[in-house]
Amino acid sequence: MTRIFMSTAASCLLLATAATAQDAMTDEELVAADEAAEVMFVEVYGDAVPDYTTATDAVARMEAMGYTNIHDFDVEWGNYEVEAIAPDGNEVEIEYDPVTGAILDVSDNWF
Repeated sequence: MTRIFMSTAASCLLLATAATAQDAMTDEELVAADEAAEVMFVEVYGDAVPDYTTATDAVARMEAMGYTNIHDFDVEWGNYEVEAIAPDGNEVEIEYDPVTGAILDVSDNWF
């Protein structure tokens, strides 16, 4: 129960610090996302935390792929989720695996 609460608390922290009005994330928000991700990984893996991509590096990778206006960063179930503008101009949600560095899913964002 404690792990579920702590993971939820970390997710809430990210939601509370997420960019508003679909603005790109600020440096402060990226730092908060990095800290929340670290908390989540320690909670999930304990002393055996694997190497993982920080939120800052994940955002940089997505930007290098042509995604812009990355916002609403969230840590869920060991993955990162963000909303962004795809290179084709559509609003999308991206699911990113911070351990493998793989983009697991890109879907249209209907919200």
